[in-house]
Amino acid sequence: MNVLLINPMMGINNISGVPPLGIYYIYHSLKEEGHSVQILDIDGYRYSKERVYGFVKNTPVDVVGIGGLSTVYPYLFFLVPLIRELHPYAKIVLGGAVASSMKEKCFAKFDIDYEVIGEGEETMVELLREIQTTGNYDSIKGIGYKRNDGEVVFTGNRSLMPALDKVPMFDDSFFPMESYLRNASGFFQVHTQRGCPHGCTFCFNNFRVVSSGVRYRPFEQIVDEIEYFKGKYGNKIKIYALSGECITADKEWIIGFCKEVLRRNLRISYRVTSRVNTIDKEILEWLKKSGCRIMSLGVESGSKKILKIMKKGVHPEKAKSAVSLSRKYIKALEVSIILGYIGEDRDTLRETVEFSKKLGVKPSVFFATAFPGTELYRIALEKGKIKDEEEYLMGLETEHIGILRLNLTDIPDAEAKKALLGAKKEIRNYYYFTRPWLPIIVLINRIKSRGFSQN
Repeated sequence: MNVLLINPMMGINNISGVPPLGIYYIYHSLKEEGHSVQILDIDGYRYSKERVYGFVKNTPVDVVGIGGLSTVYPYLFFLVPLIRELHPYAKIVLGGAVASSMKEKCFAKFDIDYEVIGEGEETMVELLREIQTTGNYDSIKGIGYKRNDGEVVFTGNRSLMPALDKVPMFDDSFFPMESYLRNASGFFQVHTQRGCPHGCTFCFNNFRVVSSGVRYRPFEQIVDEIEYFKGKYGNKIKIYALSGECITADKEWIIGFCKEVLRRNLRISYRVTSRVNTIDKEILEWLKKSGCRIMSLGVESGSKKILKIMKKGVHPEKAKSAVSLSRKYIKALEVSIILGYIGEDRDTLRETVEFSKKLGVKPSVFFATAFPGTELYRIALEKGKIKDEEEYLMGLETEHIGILRLNLTDIPDAEAKKALLGAKKEIRNYYYFTRPWLPIIVLINRIKSRGFSQN
């Protein structure tokens, strides 16, 4: 079959620095099955609608697969009708987080034939087999489909892939890598794991819809991938970002990765994201020795009340001790702070501001954003914080967690914006004003980034 896989525009202002790995993995699975497959990376190339029209028109297709985050939702109002117009008999499959988090809504809003819920590699192979043969879609777990009478049927949750040892090495030839590296300022994301054992109410994990299981790729494969890209791109890749909700959750795995990097003498700089309750002295020592230069710790709040609502499962004092320990080993330590959460009031806001000042590390301050599929989104709807759901979803393409777009707090609307913006400014200013030399370093790094982008 002729298959076209599309990575839609993520957002008007949200320029991605990460190639669509999910699209590539499905491409690889379908190619192995013998299908003729093409990839259209609209977001990576920033194609105009006219360019997209021409590409789709001139591409023979039997099946079109579309995937992406929930932020692609507004773009689907252009893309799906376009496909229907140019290829009226083609089957349209919607996958990724946008389908998994809004499966009923997407069927109601768009003229699609199928949805893939959760992991897509095996599901897409089975779906195309049934499209070609008997059409027994009820035999495939993890899909939604539209019957001839128009009724939408969901077949139930699919078991997760038991292991990730067969996930292929990423083939960069399909994507505009120079653009991705430029937009990410030389950061390159390496896929390490799927799933998350935690249940933070602000997070949508695409694989938690079926299970909380966490699976890691073999660290030898990941080091192979890093070694390949280091040889190909050299200094254009400044930092290898190990993707994952919590890269240090499996102590044996992360130490094994560190030892393999050292064994091959790769001399790389890399970044990890972690939780304050999954790091210790031994892990930090190995991270430092193997080239980890940046770590982001999910602190989120200095308020016990807010942390409980977030279901973080940690205490502020635990966060404080983890930060203190990590500072001894990690050159560039960051903490993420989320302001404006459900239940936030002036007292909890003040707690977080004062707590952040005591940490002594760079704060990445965000405003709480309710993304579809999260518990936070459900609560925001129930409490009437999201007054017009469709208007809210349409705004996701232009705004992100760095922008205050919704008052989720218990602070009155008339006061909330000023209070939250003031808190963010106070946290950031305290850090930078107590380190007057930092703006100079930031300026130098920006100049270096501009120079890189022009090469």
